[in-house]
Amino acid sequence: MTPRSFRLPGPRLWVFLACLALALNQLRATLETWGKFILAHPGFADFGSYYVYARVAWHHGLSHLYDSAAQRQEWLSLGGANAIPWFPPIYPPPLAWVVMPFTLWPYPVAFAAWSLLLLSLLLLTWRLLAGAAPRLWRWSALAATLALFPVLFALVLGQVLILELAAVAGAWWMLSRGRQVAAGLLLTAVVFKPQVAFLVPLALLVAGRRRAVAAWAAGSAAVASLCLLTTGLPGLQVYALHLLHAAGAQQEFGVPTQFTLQGLLGSGLAVRITEVLICGLALAVAYRHRHEGVTMALAAALVGSMLATPYLHDQDLSVLLLAGAIAWQGPLQPWQRRLSLAGYAVLLAVSYWGFGSGGTVLGPVLVLLEAAWLACGWWRDAGLAEARLAAERAWPLPPSRRRTWERRR
Repeated sequence: MTPRSFRLPGPRLWVFLACLALALNQLRATLETWGKFILAHPGFADFGSYYVYARVAWHHGLSHLYDSAAQRQEWLSLGGANAIPWFPPIYPPPLAWVVMPFTLWPYPVAFAAWSLLLLSLLLLTWRLLAGAAPRLWRWSALAATLALFPVLFALVLGQVLILELAAVAGAWWMLSRGRQVAAGLLLTAVVFKPQVAFLVPLALLVAGRRRAVAAWAAGSAAVASLCLLTTGLPGLQVYALHLLHAAGAQQEFGVPTQFTLQGLLGSGLAVRITEVLICGLALAVAYRHRHEGVTMALAAALVGSMLATPYLHDQDLSVLLLAGAIAWQGPLQPWQRRLSLAGYAVLLAVSYWGFGSGGTVLGPVLVLLEAAWLACGWWRDAGLAEARLAAERAWPLPPSRRRTWERRR
């Protein structure tokens, strides 16, 4: 008998092993720092503030959501500053509607159930976006996701951001199958954190998905009407004042200004003009790719929103990962793929060094990469056929699954 020849692992396996090692290391680091802190002080998770907010609605009525006396009463009843930090609520009324059922349980049980829901939504998002890829690529994508601190931070804090990102991923999945109305209704979840995805409906409009936009507008109008009926105009006015205060006092709310245009360029007229130009570029990219599906429209809208918003948090950088994952579902030019990979590498560096002194360097680099990626989306003509071939070579699918991928595209 001849001995079997030894075969080295292929590149896909090496990629998976590298992503797995990074994910395990990031999981360890996050659990030993923020994870340990939140386990000892669960009320300091963002869900703690959601819970107080929802209890106000449950015990005092939705019309008292922004009543400071009612908020203080609920906050003190849960332990005050020793249990939950105090922040003026800048959450929209629909968040209280979603969290109210969880207030029927004691806080630890409610937090555990909420965290399980968010983890399930994260896994669903991964499955929707990586479902057409070969198995090893799918697991590599999951490991690469968990290797980023912003994603794990959102999970540890119980951030509603994950619910919104899952809704955007679900909307892409629906749109790729021609279900525009269902996709538009899913996009009403943008109300939870509109600053990180406010361009999505506009991008779909210029991309020609009018039924989806009409469904989103109808759903959003219904939500707004319900907010007005239940919270009342005075309550919504107080909410608007809280938003203005948060936008003007970003350091108090933990905003990493090194990752925003306003933080890099200041708050003058020049930065406002730049933000408008960025929005225009994102919408122009969506329009230019309108005949190729919705992948570039959604990805450009997410990147443009992140560039133009003056207000985001550490965990909101997860939006860029979702934008890249959606963009890779369609044909990308080689330069766009390289910039996407470079952006992921910077996000990986940010996960370790970006929220300290390293952020002064990594922040501008990430902002420049976002702008360059959008610019590449505009100059798309050269090499598009080559991009399609590169996409097919990257994911060599069997004929049946390739037909599915073509329909999605």
